[in-house]
Amino acid sequence: MRRALAGFAIVGACVGGFLSWTGAVVAGRSSEIWVQDWGVFYAAGRVVLAGNLALLGDAAGFSDFQHVILAPWNATPPTLHPWLYPPHYLLLLVPLALLPFAVGYAVFVLATGAASVAALAWAAGWRGFDWPRGLMVLMFPATILAVLPGQNGPLSAALMIAGLRLLDQRPALAGAVLAALSYKPQFFILIPVALVAARAWRALAACALGLALLTLAAAACFGLESWRLWLDTTLLSSDPARAVWYEDTFLRGYSLYVCATLLGAKTMSAVAIQLAGAVAAAASVAWAWRKPAPIDARIALTLVAAIVASPHVQAYDLVLPAAAAILLYEGDGIGLGVLALDACVWIAPLLRPWVVPSGRLVVPGTLALFLAYAAARCARPAAVRDSAASAHRASLE
Repeated sequence: MRRALAGFAIVGACVGGFLSWTGAVVAGRSSEIWVQDWGVFYAAGRVVLAGNLALLGDAAGFSDFQHVILAPWNATPPTLHPWLYPPHYLLLLVPLALLPFAVGYAVFVLATGAASVAALAWAAGWRGFDWPRGLMVLMFPATILAVLPGQNGPLSAALMIAGLRLLDQRPALAGAVLAALSYKPQFFILIPVALVAARAWRALAACALGLALLTLAAAACFGLESWRLWLDTTLLSSDPARAVWYEDTFLRGYSLYVCATLLGAKTMSAVAIQLAGAVAAAASVAWAWRKPAPIDARIALTLVAAIVASPHVQAYDLVLPAAAAILLYEGDGIGLGVLALDACVWIAPLLRPWVVPSGRLVVPGTLALFLAYAAARCARPAAVRDSAASAHRASLE
Protein backbone atom coordinates (compact mmCIF):
# COMPACT_ATOMS: atom_id res chain seq x y z
CA MET A 1 0.00 0.00 0.00
CA ARG A 2 2.83 2.39 0.83
CA ARG A 3 4.44 1.80 -2.58
CA ALA A 4 1.06 2.31 -4.25
CA LEU A 5 0.60 5.62 -2.41
CA ALA A 6 4.05 6.74 -3.52
CA GLY A 7 3.11 6.04 -7.13
CA PHE A 8 -0.25 7.74 -6.67
CA ALA A 9 1.52 10.88 -5.44
CA ILE A 10 3.54 11.06 -8.67
CA VAL A 11 0.53 10.39 -10.90
CA GLY A 12 -1.63 12.87 -9.01
CA ALA A 13 0.99 15.61 -9.22
CA CYS A 14 1.51 15.01 -12.94
CA VAL A 15 -2.21 15.01 -13.75
CA GLY A 16 -2.76 18.11 -11.63
CA GLY A 17 0.26 19.78 -13.21
CA PHE A 18 -0.94 19.00 -16.72
CA LEU A 19 -4.37 20.46 -15.95
CA SER A 20 -2.78 23.53 -14.36
CA TRP A 21 -0.53 24.18 -17.33
CA THR A 22 -3.50 23.69 -19.67
CA GLY A 23 -5.48 26.24 -17.67
CA ALA A 24 -2.58 28.70 -17.79
CA VAL A 25 -2.26 28.34 -21.56
CA VAL A 26 -6.01 28.70 -22.09
CA ALA A 27 -6.13 31.78 -19.87
CA GLY A 28 -3.22 33.21 -21.83
CA ARG A 29 -3.12 36.95 -22.12
CA SER A 30 -6.58 37.32 -20.60
CA SER A 31 -5.00 36.73 -17.18
CA GLU A 32 -4.50 39.86 -15.11
CA ILE A 33 -1.07 38.63 -13.98
CA TRP A 34 0.31 37.57 -17.36
CA VAL A 35 3.98 38.76 -17.48
CA GLN A 36 3.09 41.37 -14.84
CA ASP A 37 6.08 40.78 -12.57
CA TRP A 38 8.48 40.44 -15.47
CA GLY A 39 7.19 43.89 -16.42
CA VAL A 40 8.47 45.17 -13.06
CA PHE A 41 11.91 43.62 -13.63
CA TYR A 42 12.12 44.76 -17.24
CA ALA A 43 10.96 48.26 -16.37
CA ALA A 44 13.64 48.51 -13.65
CA GLY A 45 16.31 47.58 -16.17
CA ARG A 46 14.98 50.09 -18.70
CA VAL A 47 14.88 52.84 -16.07
CA VAL A 48 18.55 52.25 -15.24
CA LEU A 49 19.52 52.15 -18.92
CA ALA A 50 17.70 55.46 -19.40
CA GLY A 51 19.71 57.01 -16.57
CA ASN A 52 16.59 57.78 -14.53
CA LEU A 53 17.47 55.85 -11.37
CA ALA A 54 15.42 58.17 -9.15
CA LEU A 55 12.23 56.78 -10.73
CA LEU A 56 12.85 53.54 -8.82
CA GLY A 57 12.14 55.47 -5.61
CA ASP A 58 8.83 56.84 -6.91
CA ALA A 59 6.30 54.01 -6.55
CA ALA A 60 3.50 55.70 -8.49
CA GLY A 61 5.76 57.01 -11.26
CA PHE A 62 7.53 53.67 -11.62
CA SER A 63 4.15 51.87 -11.81
CA ASP A 64 3.00 54.28 -14.53
CA PHE A 65 6.16 53.44 -16.46
CA GLN A 66 5.30 49.74 -16.15
CA HIS A 67 1.79 50.40 -17.48
CA VAL A 68 3.29 51.76 -20.67
CA ILE A 69 5.44 48.65 -21.14
CA LEU A 70 2.66 46.21 -20.25
CA ALA A 71 -0.18 47.84 -22.17
CA PRO A 72 0.08 45.44 -25.14
CA TRP A 73 0.30 42.39 -22.85
CA ASN A 74 -2.22 42.70 -20.01
CA ALA A 75 -5.97 42.49 -20.28
CA THR A 76 -6.28 44.85 -17.32
CA PRO A 77 -3.91 47.53 -15.98
CA PRO A 78 -1.46 46.08 -13.43
CA THR A 79 -1.71 47.19 -9.85
CA LEU A 80 0.82 49.33 -7.99
CA HIS A 81 4.25 47.70 -8.03
CA PRO A 82 7.05 49.66 -6.32
CA TRP A 83 10.68 48.62 -6.72
CA LEU A 84 11.73 46.79 -3.54
CA TYR A 85 14.72 44.65 -4.58
CA PRO A 86 18.31 45.51 -3.53
CA PRO A 87 20.42 47.10 -6.28
CA HIS A 88 22.57 44.06 -7.01
CA TYR A 89 19.51 42.31 -8.48
CA LEU A 90 19.79 44.91 -11.24
CA LEU A 91 23.10 43.33 -12.27
CA LEU A 92 21.01 40.47 -13.68
CA LEU A 93 18.10 42.53 -14.98
CA VAL A 94 19.86 45.36 -16.81
CA PRO A 95 21.46 43.05 -19.44
CA LEU A 96 18.07 41.37 -19.99
CA ALA A 97 16.46 44.78 -20.45
CA LEU A 98 18.61 45.23 -23.57
CA LEU A 99 16.52 42.49 -25.20
CA PRO A 100 12.98 42.93 -26.55
CA PHE A 101 10.37 42.49 -23.80
CA ALA A 102 9.11 39.05 -24.90
CA VAL A 103 12.62 37.71 -25.56
CA GLY A 104 13.85 38.88 -22.15
CA TYR A 105 10.84 37.20 -20.51
CA ALA A 106 11.54 33.92 -22.31
CA VAL A 107 15.24 33.97 -21.42
CA PHE A 108 14.56 34.76 -17.76
CA VAL A 109 11.83 32.14 -17.32
CA LEU A 110 13.65 29.39 -19.21
CA ALA A 111 17.01 30.03 -17.53
CA THR A 112 15.67 30.19 -13.97
CA GLY A 113 13.30 27.27 -14.56
CA ALA A 114 16.13 25.13 -15.95
CA ALA A 115 18.30 26.09 -12.98
CA SER A 116 15.66 24.90 -10.50
CA VAL A 117 15.15 21.63 -12.40
CA ALA A 118 18.91 20.98 -12.52
CA ALA A 119 19.39 21.83 -8.83
CA LEU A 120 16.67 19.36 -7.84
CA ALA A 121 17.89 16.71 -10.27
CA TRP A 122 21.41 16.87 -8.86
CA ALA A 123 21.47 13.71 -6.75
CA ALA A 124 23.01 13.53 -3.30
CA GLY A 125 26.52 12.11 -3.10
CA TRP A 126 27.53 13.60 -6.46
CA ARG A 127 26.09 10.59 -8.29
CA GLY A 128 24.92 12.51 -11.33
CA PHE A 129 21.43 13.79 -12.14
CA ASP A 130 18.03 12.29 -11.42
CA TRP A 131 16.15 14.23 -14.11
CA PRO A 132 12.65 12.84 -13.40
CA ARG A 133 12.97 14.18 -9.85
CA GLY A 134 14.04 17.59 -11.14
CA LEU A 135 11.27 17.83 -13.70
CA MET A 136 8.63 17.17 -11.04
CA VAL A 137 8.94 20.79 -9.88
CA LEU A 138 7.22 21.81 -13.13
CA MET A 139 4.11 19.94 -11.97
CA PHE A 140 3.48 22.19 -8.97
CA PRO A 141 1.12 25.19 -9.22
CA ALA A 142 3.71 27.33 -7.44
CA THR A 143 6.01 26.94 -10.45
CA ILE A 144 3.23 27.79 -12.87
CA LEU A 145 2.36 30.87 -10.81
CA ALA A 146 6.03 31.89 -11.09
CA VAL A 147 6.28 31.29 -14.85
CA LEU A 148 3.03 33.06 -15.78
CA PRO A 149 3.95 36.48 -14.31
CA GLY A 150 7.70 36.01 -14.88
CA GLN A 151 8.73 35.78 -11.23
CA ASN A 152 11.87 34.57 -9.48
CA GLY A 153 10.69 31.73 -7.21
CA PRO A 154 12.57 29.08 -9.27
CA LEU A 155 15.74 31.20 -9.08
CA SER A 156 15.52 31.39 -5.28
CA ALA A 157 15.03 27.62 -5.03
CA ALA A 158 17.93 26.91 -7.41
CA LEU A 159 20.37 29.14 -5.53
CA MET A 160 19.47 27.75 -2.09
CA ILE A 161 19.52 24.09 -3.15
CA ALA A 162 22.73 24.32 -5.18
CA GLY A 163 24.55 26.44 -2.60
CA LEU A 164 23.71 24.13 0.30
CA ARG A 165 24.52 20.99 -1.68
CA LEU A 166 27.96 22.36 -2.54
CA LEU A 167 28.91 22.94 1.10
CA ASP A 168 30.97 19.80 1.66
CA GLN A 169 32.85 19.48 -1.63
CA ARG A 170 33.08 23.11 -2.83
CA PRO A 171 32.65 25.40 0.20
CA ALA A 172 33.99 28.55 -1.48
CA LEU A 173 31.70 28.10 -4.47
CA ALA A 174 28.82 27.29 -2.10
CA GLY A 175 29.33 30.60 -0.30
CA ALA A 176 29.40 32.50 -3.58
CA VAL A 177 26.16 30.88 -4.78
CA LEU A 178 24.43 31.53 -1.45
CA ALA A 179 25.59 35.17 -1.51
CA ALA A 180 23.62 35.60 -4.74
CA LEU A 181 20.47 34.59 -2.82
CA SER A 182 20.74 37.92 -0.96
CA TYR A 183 18.82 39.50 -3.83
CA LYS A 184 15.86 38.14 -1.82
CA PRO A 185 16.83 39.24 1.73
CA GLN A 186 13.86 37.62 3.48
CA PHE A 187 15.05 34.18 2.33
CA PHE A 188 18.74 34.88 2.84
CA ILE A 189 18.51 35.58 6.58
CA LEU A 190 18.63 31.89 7.56
CA ILE A 191 21.69 31.12 5.41
CA PRO A 192 24.24 32.46 7.97
CA VAL A 193 22.42 30.43 10.64
CA ALA A 194 22.90 27.24 8.59
CA LEU A 195 26.55 27.99 7.81
CA VAL A 196 27.46 28.77 11.41
CA ALA A 197 25.63 25.69 12.69
CA ALA A 198 27.41 23.51 10.11
CA ARG A 199 30.74 25.14 11.05
CA ALA A 200 31.22 25.83 7.36
CA TRP A 201 33.65 28.66 7.97
CA ARG A 202 35.13 28.74 4.47
CA ALA A 203 31.65 28.91 2.96
CA LEU A 204 30.65 31.62 5.44
CA ALA A 205 33.73 33.69 4.55
CA ALA A 206 33.07 33.22 0.83
CA CYS A 207 29.45 34.20 1.34
CA ALA A 208 30.44 37.38 3.19
CA LEU A 209 33.01 38.20 0.50
CA GLY A 210 30.47 37.53 -2.26
CA LEU A 211 27.93 39.77 -0.57
CA ALA A 212 30.52 42.54 -0.24
CA LEU A 213 31.51 42.21 -3.90
CA LEU A 214 27.88 42.31 -5.05
CA THR A 215 27.30 45.42 -2.95
CA LEU A 216 30.37 47.13 -4.38
CA ALA A 217 29.56 46.04 -7.94
CA ALA A 218 26.06 47.53 -7.67
CA ALA A 219 27.46 50.75 -6.23
CA ALA A 220 30.06 50.94 -9.01
CA CYS A 221 27.51 50.30 -11.77
CA PHE A 222 24.55 52.27 -10.47
CA GLY A 223 26.05 54.59 -7.87
CA LEU A 224 25.66 54.79 -4.10
CA GLU A 225 22.35 56.53 -4.73
CA SER A 226 20.89 53.15 -5.71
CA TRP A 227 21.48 51.84 -2.19
CA ARG A 228 20.12 55.01 -0.58
CA LEU A 229 16.96 54.75 -2.67
CA TRP A 230 16.53 51.08 -1.74
CA LEU A 231 16.91 51.74 1.98
CA ASP A 232 14.54 54.68 1.76
CA THR A 233 11.92 52.69 -0.15
CA THR A 234 12.03 49.58 2.06
CA LEU A 235 12.72 50.96 5.55
CA LEU A 236 12.26 54.71 5.72
CA SER A 237 9.63 55.51 3.11
CA SER A 238 6.77 57.86 3.90
CA ASP A 239 5.40 57.51 0.35
CA PRO A 240 1.57 57.22 0.58
CA ALA A 241 1.78 54.58 -2.16
CA ARG A 242 3.34 52.25 0.42
CA ALA A 243 -0.01 51.93 2.21
CA VAL A 244 -1.67 51.09 -1.11
CA TRP A 245 0.95 48.40 -1.78
CA TYR A 246 0.45 47.00 1.72
CA GLU A 247 -3.27 46.52 1.11
CA ASP A 248 -3.05 45.45 -2.52
CA THR A 249 0.01 43.18 -2.52
CA PHE A 250 1.48 42.49 0.92
CA LEU A 251 -1.81 41.41 2.51
CA ARG A 252 -2.46 39.11 -0.44
CA GLY A 253 0.50 36.98 0.57
CA TYR A 254 0.91 33.69 2.44
CA SER A 255 3.10 34.52 5.45
CA LEU A 256 2.23 33.79 9.08
CA TYR A 257 1.80 37.55 9.65
CA VAL A 258 -0.67 37.88 6.77
CA CYS A 259 -2.68 34.80 7.75
CA ALA A 260 -2.87 35.96 11.38
CA THR A 261 -3.95 39.45 10.28
CA LEU A 262 -6.66 38.09 7.99
CA LEU A 263 -7.90 35.90 10.83
CA GLY A 264 -8.48 39.06 12.88
CA ALA A 265 -5.30 39.33 14.95
CA LYS A 266 -4.18 42.80 15.99
CA THR A 267 -0.98 44.14 14.47
CA MET A 268 1.21 43.41 17.51
CA SER A 269 -0.23 39.91 17.87
CA ALA A 270 0.40 39.18 14.18
CA VAL A 271 3.96 40.48 14.55
CA ALA A 272 4.47 38.26 17.60
CA ILE A 273 3.21 35.21 15.67
CA GLN A 274 5.55 35.98 12.79
CA LEU A 275 8.50 36.46 15.14
CA ALA A 276 7.71 33.21 16.92
CA GLY A 277 7.63 31.42 13.56
CA ALA A 278 10.93 33.01 12.55
CA VAL A 279 12.61 31.97 15.81
CA ALA A 280 11.29 28.41 15.46
CA ALA A 281 12.47 28.28 11.85
CA ALA A 282 15.95 29.56 12.76
CA ALA A 283 16.20 27.10 15.66
CA SER A 284 15.21 24.19 13.42
CA VAL A 285 17.81 25.19 10.81
CA ALA A 286 20.54 25.50 13.47
CA TRP A 287 19.58 22.11 14.93
CA ALA A 288 19.46 20.35 11.54
CA TRP A 289 22.82 21.65 10.31
CA ARG A 290 24.57 20.63 13.53
CA LYS A 291 23.48 17.02 12.98
CA PRO A 292 24.95 14.41 10.61
CA ALA A 293 21.60 14.26 8.85
CA PRO A 294 21.02 13.42 5.14
CA ILE A 295 21.79 16.42 2.97
CA ASP A 296 18.43 16.26 1.16
CA ALA A 297 16.56 16.42 4.47
CA ARG A 298 18.61 19.38 5.72
CA ILE A 299 18.14 21.28 2.46
CA ALA A 300 14.40 20.55 2.49
CA LEU A 301 14.08 21.78 6.06
CA THR A 302 15.94 25.00 5.18
CA LEU A 303 13.68 25.62 2.18
CA VAL A 304 10.55 25.37 4.32
CA ALA A 305 12.07 27.30 7.21
CA ALA A 306 12.88 30.20 4.86
CA ILE A 307 9.18 30.49 3.99
CA VAL A 308 8.06 30.21 7.62
CA ALA A 309 10.48 32.92 8.73
CA SER A 310 9.63 35.42 6.00
CA PRO A 311 6.94 38.06 6.62
CA HIS A 312 6.49 38.56 2.86
CA VAL A 313 5.63 35.44 0.85
CA GLN A 314 3.77 35.24 -2.45
CA ALA A 315 2.46 32.27 -4.44
CA TYR A 316 5.58 32.05 -6.62
CA ASP A 317 7.77 31.78 -3.50
CA LEU A 318 6.04 28.52 -2.62
CA VAL A 319 8.33 26.86 -5.16
CA LEU A 320 10.62 26.44 -2.12
CA PRO A 321 8.34 24.07 -0.14
CA ALA A 322 7.41 22.37 -3.43
CA ALA A 323 11.10 21.63 -3.96
CA ALA A 324 11.32 20.42 -0.35
CA ALA A 325 8.48 17.96 -0.95
CA ILE A 326 10.36 16.57 -3.95
CA LEU A 327 13.61 16.25 -1.99
CA LEU A 328 11.82 14.33 0.78
CA TYR A 329 9.84 12.05 -1.53
CA GLU A 330 10.49 8.34 -0.99
CA GLY A 331 9.67 6.22 -4.00
CA ASP A 332 9.87 3.00 -2.02
CA GLY A 333 6.78 3.93 0.00
CA ILE A 334 4.95 6.71 1.84
CA GLY A 335 2.08 6.75 4.32
CA LEU A 336 -1.32 8.42 4.11
CA GLY A 337 -0.19 11.23 6.38
CA VAL A 338 2.78 12.11 4.16
CA LEU A 339 0.59 11.86 1.06
CA ALA A 340 -1.92 14.29 2.58
CA LEU A 341 0.88 16.68 3.60
CA ASP A 342 2.40 16.60 0.10
CA ALA A 343 -1.05 17.26 -1.36
CA CYS A 344 -1.42 20.31 0.91
CA VAL A 345 1.98 21.61 -0.24
CA TRP A 346 0.89 21.12 -3.86
CA ILE A 347 -2.43 22.94 -3.44
CA ALA A 348 -1.30 25.69 -1.02
CA PRO A 349 -0.63 28.33 -3.73
CA LEU A 350 -4.25 27.95 -4.89
CA LEU A 351 -5.57 28.68 -1.38
CA ARG A 352 -4.66 32.36 -1.36
CA PRO A 353 -5.60 33.51 2.17
CA TRP A 354 -6.87 36.89 0.91
CA VAL A 355 -9.45 35.13 -1.29
CA VAL A 356 -9.96 31.69 0.29
CA PRO A 357 -10.78 31.88 4.02
CA SER A 358 -9.73 28.26 4.62
CA GLY A 359 -6.26 29.13 3.33
CA ARG A 360 -5.70 31.31 6.41
CA LEU A 361 -5.50 28.11 8.45
CA VAL A 362 -4.46 25.53 5.87
CA VAL A 363 -1.39 27.40 4.58
CA PRO A 364 0.30 28.12 7.95
CA GLY A 365 -0.76 24.71 9.25
CA THR A 366 0.80 23.02 6.22
CA LEU A 367 4.04 24.96 6.62
CA ALA A 368 4.27 24.14 10.33
CA LEU A 369 3.55 20.44 9.81
CA PHE A 370 5.93 20.21 6.88
CA LEU A 371 8.69 21.85 8.89
CA ALA A 372 8.11 19.27 11.62
CA TYR A 373 8.12 16.46 9.04
CA ALA A 374 11.43 17.67 7.59
CA ALA A 375 12.88 17.80 11.11
CA ALA A 376 11.70 14.24 11.71
CA ARG A 377 13.44 13.15 8.52
CA CYS A 378 16.63 14.82 9.74
CA ALA A 379 16.34 12.91 13.01
CA ARG A 380 15.66 9.53 11.40
CA PRO A 381 17.90 6.77 12.82
CA ALA A 382 21.00 6.01 10.77
CA ALA A 383 19.91 2.45 9.94
CA VAL A 384 16.66 3.69 8.45
CA ARG A 385 18.49 6.42 6.50
CA ASP A 386 20.97 3.92 5.06
CA SER A 387 18.15 1.61 3.96
CA ALA A 388 16.31 4.47 2.25
CA ALA A 389 19.51 5.63 0.56
CA SER A 390 20.17 2.12 -0.76
CA ALA A 391 16.65 1.93 -2.17
CA HIS A 392 17.07 5.30 -3.86
CA ARG A 393 20.42 4.27 -5.41
CA ALA A 394 18.83 1.07 -6.70
CA SER A 395 16.00 3.06 -8.31
CA LEU A 396 18.53 5.32 -10.08
CA GLU A 397 20.48 2.32 -11.34
